[in-house]
Amino acid sequence: MNDNVVRHDSHCRLCGSAEITTVLRLNPTPLEDQFVTEDRTVIMQPRYPLELAICGGCGYLHLPHVVDPAASYADYVYVSGVTVGLRGHYDDYAKQVVQQFGIPADSLAVDLGSNDGSMLASFKRQGLRVVGVEPAGNIAKQANEAGLTTINDFFTQKTAVEIREQHGGARVISANYMYANIDDVNAFTEAVATLLAPDGVFVVQTGYHPEQMKINMFDYVYHEHFSYFTVEVIQTLFARCGMQLIHAEKMTPKGGSIRLVGQVATGTRLPHESVQRLIEEERREGMRLPETYRKFEREIDVRKNDVLDLLRRLKTAGKSIVGFGASHSTTTLIYHFEIGSFIDYLVDDNQLKHGRYSPGLHLPVSSSARLYKDRPDYVIILGWQHQGSIMERHEGYVAAGGHWIVPLPALRVLPPGIAGDSIP
Repeated sequence: MNDNVVRHDSHCRLCGSAEITTVLRLNPTPLEDQFVTEDRTVIMQPRYPLELAICGGCGYLHLPHVVDPAASYADYVYVSGVTVGLRGHYDDYAKQVVQQFGIPADSLAVDLGSNDGSMLASFKRQGLRVVGVEPAGNIAKQANEAGLTTINDFFTQKTAVEIREQHGGARVISANYMYANIDDVNAFTEAVATLLAPDGVFVVQTGYHPEQMKINMFDYVYHEHFSYFTVEVIQTLFARCGMQLIHAEKMTPKGGSIRLVGQVATGTRLPHESVQRLIEEERREGMRLPETYRKFEREIDVRKNDVLDLLRRLKTAGKSIVGFGASHSTTTLIYHFEIGSFIDYLVDDNQLKHGRYSPGLHLPVSSSARLYKDRPDYVIILGWQHQGSIMERHEGYVAAGGHWIVPLPALRVLPPGIAGDSIP
């Protein structure tokens, strides 16, 4: 393991406490979205420890092994626009923020980790001026070419000052599924406070593990996600950085998300009751207790054994198996469930992944159209959170005699009762 790429933190990155306890251990993986071109398959991709630890001081759940963000973004190929249903979600999101917080037309909206500009476009449709900040050069370029002003850099205090000087204070700053990707989240949040207008709002949408754990969703854990936030931890973090949490709401995307709204500490909006209500709910569910996560780990091991048992029996019976999904989370799932050797290849609807090879195992990635040419006996839906839309789009695969394997929340084979009822 390259010490220049990964470090191990023995203290909490939020509060500095040394009271750190490892609560979930997953199998090590390569960087989960580094799907490589064919010429790079001869190069071994290193694997890094993938664990979750919790701070006894403030309750912060996090990766204690931190891979340098520069390594993750060196060859980044995820774009927001390919995520099923995300554009409609962002349009509704932007409209709701503007209406709920009374954001006037022509106000500045800044999206952090703006990716291909999907959120910027939604804010622009609401009549706002927009600026994005995106560290991945290839994707920032794509957004700029689409007419969505995007700064190719990491968001820092320096970036915040430059934006404020050029465009004024931001009435809306959004961080959509990227707040968890920040190494020094204290410094990042302080920079947000610098850029935010006195009556502005900082809106964070991020994965919410108290809900994800209810559906056995562990594959949201990967090296780009340094943090796994609860409402209580965000409240503490904001207060440390000159801000105040004023609203919290559960959302459905990503298997369970949370939308959090903050303002500068001198802001005039009163905190909504949702903040304290959700904090109390988290406490009842034991989100600060190590045993809560260890119980979750044991449940995931049961699911793993179920899937492995099925795939072994299918391969023994001579069946062909293909994986549907080529993303960060599918890498975590493949490695932790140890199912790579059972999968012939992957298919995905993201054209940027076609012709590439999966991290470490180098499973080839093709278009989903290949399912109709090869007609594999089984397709395991690695992107199982999107199982409904995947199966709906590919009804023709089942009509031609194929079968789906859904590994989580609990193992299912669809349609059931196949192969003489002996295998599933």
